[in-house]
Amino acid sequence: MSGIYFSDVGDAIDEGEREGELVYGDSGYKSNSELCSVSSMCGGSGDKHCGYVCGLTDSLNSLREAGRDLVNITRDVEARVDLAVEQRLRPTHEVNGWLESAKIMLREVDYILHRGDEEIQKTCLRKTCFPGSWSSRDKLGKEASEKIVAVEELIGRGHFAVVAEKPPRAPVEERPIGKTVGLDSIISEVWRCIEDHNEKVIGLYGMGGVGKTTLLKKLNNKFRDTEHDFDLVIWVKVSRDANLEKIQESILRRFEIPDQMWIGKDEDGRANEILSNLRGKKFVLLLDDVWERLDLSKVGVSDLLDDSSQTGSKIVFTTRSEEVCGEMGARRRFRVECLSPEAALDLFRYKVGEDVYSSHFEISNLAQTVVEECRGLPLALVTIGHAMASRMGPTQWRYAVGELQRYPFKFAGMGNSVFPILRFSYDSLREDIFKTCFLYCALFPEEHNITKDELIQLWIGEGFLNGISPRDQGEYIIESLKLACLLERGENSEDSVKMHNLIRDMALELASENNNKTLVLQNNVGSKIESINSFDGWHEAVRLSLWGSSIDFLALVEAPSCPQVRTLLARLTMLHTLPIPSRFFDSMDALEVLDLSYNLDLNQLPEEIGRLKNLHHLNLSNTSIGCLPTAIKRLIKLKVLLLDGIQCHLSIPEGVISSLSSLQVFSCFSTELVELIDPLFNETAILDELNCLEHLNDLSLTLFSTEAVDKLLNSPKLQRCIRRLTIESSELLSLELGLMLSHLEILRIKCGFMKRLNIDQGLNNRPSFSALRHLSIILCPDIQNLTCLVHVPSLQFLSLSNCHSLEEIVGTYASGSSESRNYFSNLMAVDLDGLPTLRSICSGTVAFPSLQTLSITGCPSLKKLPFNSESARRSLISVRASAEWWNQLEWEDEATKDIFTVKFQEMNVKR
Repeated sequence: MSGIYFSDVGDAIDEGEREGELVYGDSGYKSNSELCSVSSMCGGSGDKHCGYVCGLTDSLNSLREAGRDLVNITRDVEARVDLAVEQRLRPTHEVNGWLESAKIMLREVDYILHRGDEEIQKTCLRKTCFPGSWSSRDKLGKEASEKIVAVEELIGRGHFAVVAEKPPRAPVEERPIGKTVGLDSIISEVWRCIEDHNEKVIGLYGMGGVGKTTLLKKLNNKFRDTEHDFDLVIWVKVSRDANLEKIQESILRRFEIPDQMWIGKDEDGRANEILSNLRGKKFVLLLDDVWERLDLSKVGVSDLLDDSSQTGSKIVFTTRSEEVCGEMGARRRFRVECLSPEAALDLFRYKVGEDVYSSHFEISNLAQTVVEECRGLPLALVTIGHAMASRMGPTQWRYAVGELQRYPFKFAGMGNSVFPILRFSYDSLREDIFKTCFLYCALFPEEHNITKDELIQLWIGEGFLNGISPRDQGEYIIESLKLACLLERGENSEDSVKMHNLIRDMALELASENNNKTLVLQNNVGSKIESINSFDGWHEAVRLSLWGSSIDFLALVEAPSCPQVRTLLARLTMLHTLPIPSRFFDSMDALEVLDLSYNLDLNQLPEEIGRLKNLHHLNLSNTSIGCLPTAIKRLIKLKVLLLDGIQCHLSIPEGVISSLSSLQVFSCFSTELVELIDPLFNETAILDELNCLEHLNDLSLTLFSTEAVDKLLNSPKLQRCIRRLTIESSELLSLELGLMLSHLEILRIKCGFMKRLNIDQGLNNRPSFSALRHLSIILCPDIQNLTCLVHVPSLQFLSLSNCHSLEEIVGTYASGSSESRNYFSNLMAVDLDGLPTLRSICSGTVAFPSLQTLSITGCPSLKKLPFNSESARRSLISVRASAEWWNQLEWEDEATKDIFTVKFQEMNVKR
């Protein structure tokens, strides 16, 4: 008689088959009468025989009953465990151990029951009981009795108050993230920094919507997928309105401690709890979206990052401001850039969907236009991609792209998803003047490189900069806007900036909100704007900017009616040789800034310009103006007058300059378009008039006569004002630059007979030329050395060309002096060309900690560079020269040669 045994039950439990009901009693003997019938069937061997069988059967039935109880309680415990697991709880070790013991116990019970059934069947078949079988049955009965006790004891331990508990937090919690493109390179760079034991705080910064949070999530998940030795990775969302209590709570919830240990404590109590739980651990704290300095000591982690802590813990944070990186103590900072055109198209194509993207050949071209409009900003690409994911026809795409170009923030999703994100950075600017100057940058066209000089000059004209040092204030504001990622570094130059397309669109939108309606008309070759009146808000415009060679400026605005316009920029337009009409300025009484630069055919201004009583800024650079109208002397509020790159001799009537009593900035300088080769006006007479101006503080001049140079260098006032100076003289034999030239930033010398340049070293060995950043010496064939450069500590750009007698730049005796150890410490770019006798840049080796580019041509006598293996180690980008010259260089050692060979770029030199 066999039934279902407990091994079957165990298997069923293991396999999760707990819904059906198992019958356990079929294999047992229910009563003595049943046993008597068995005895009769066995031959009626007597009561003794029946007693043995009956006693064993009772033991087996008791054991079977105990097993049944154990199965039932096991089912109950496992049901509770299943429910707990569904609730993401973890069974306790005690419960897991008990369930394992129950399985083993049921197998052992099953084994005894099988043996007992077999023994009873054998006894019945033999029909008698032999003495040898008694001991076997006795032993089996004893085992059954002992197992009953063990089962009951195990059942007694199976009544659990708690079967599961919260599992310990994983060292890294995965952050949800979708498809990413273009992040692998920067992830690798940041990871290498994390592996560097010396780097403790790392900042990731970039404009809103550029993907900083996505990057941080990807970095978080890399800790999960990559082998490392960190004990804990903690993610905290900081956000704009940082709340210290919530930040501390986010950290504390990552610890395996009861909530009551910190809930209800004050700021210091929570900080102490964080400190005690992290002490001795190697952790990474990821802080997302930091807007201002977060005091890590108040959080409770700063003591774990000082030099005495050897755990190697890290803090990595994202922010929109590079300034915050500095405030947070991040020595290593990574700017998160917009996507490349290829990566941007990949992301947009993915969001649109391949079925839509490939539905019509024209859609792929229109998609490329969208990508160009977004200029690699992931948030905009994703938003527009979602909006276009169901648009299958090219007609819909053409309409949508047109709307995007005309009204970017009215496009589906852009106003709600993108504009607010970008605006946060604007709203977070700390001063109103920063906001005003930022909005002003939108006057320039898309992708335009704006020189810092022109921007500051415009701001001075607008009256934005009213401090003691307007130029320094302007520089500070520009750097602040760059740190906030609202302005970007210009292409190939630290002296220019530009705006992202969508940032610029936002600025135009915000300017209109602030009653500063700005109208920018940009036209490309091949198209033509017929009438400016077709543009909404023309008459209400406060600032008007016209750009493009196909804009016929006079045809558009021959008799403009714009009484509110305060700023008018018209550059690169079709201003013909015909004079500007006299009535042109009739309705511009409010005009404060007039910029007509880069209109190369403009050769005359009407006398009626004198009506502009409120004019503060006049820019006629890169035009063909032959004579300044006498009426300009009536512009007594004029602060800025720019005459750079005038293409012909310029007549300035006597008394005009000296009448401009408010003038602060005067510039007549060579430009990238026009290099002045002759005096534009009577230099000494103009210098006399400039010397009379009380408020003059910024002067840029190109001088040709020795008399004019002497007058400048003998006027303390003009020396203090000069910021940019070009000297081109065929008579000047030597040049002595003294202490008064303390604001000189750019110096260009082109003097065919000059033999010596001397720069005063200053009082008490303090350099007098701390502002000089650019030095260019051209066509000075008799000059032999430039040792005076050791007194120019701020020099960043050095260009020497066609100085045929120059043998060394810094002399041997100066190279070894202790006071000259820091010379060239700020030098970023060096260009040496046509220096046939140059043997040495300087003796020995120099650190050049800032050097980025070095270009050398026509220097056959230069056999060795002043480098060792540590020179320009972190800064150098390239060394450009001919391969022939490079291959004959001598090196300090092989290590130095190997380092610089990697940076070498061959330059083809025409013979």
